[in-house]
Amino acid sequence: MSTVLPELFAAVVIAGLSSVNAAVPGAAWGRSRDFRFVLVAAANGFLAVVGAVWAWGLLPDHPPSWTQVAWPVELLLLAVVLLLLLSTVWPRAR
Repeated sequence: MSTVLPELFAAVVIAGLSSVNAAVPGAAWGRSRDFRFVLVAAANGFLAVVGAVWAWGLLPDHPPSWTQVAWPVELLLLAVVLLLLLSTVWPRAR
């Protein structure tokens, strides 16, 4: 049980940050209609789904085997989420 809580926390952080991070490029796409923003928003949407599936895999209700999490993959995914978040909040060069 002691290793489940940090894994569940990381999975929820991945799902939450990705969901929030999809809103920024979505709003930018609404203003500029630049397709790059759709790609960043879609990437964050998929990362949010992966985080939610992994969080589901950590619940005690006997989830399917394909929802099980692995720490190295989860940490790599968390790094990707943080880099995508930084890419949307970093000021644009003028």
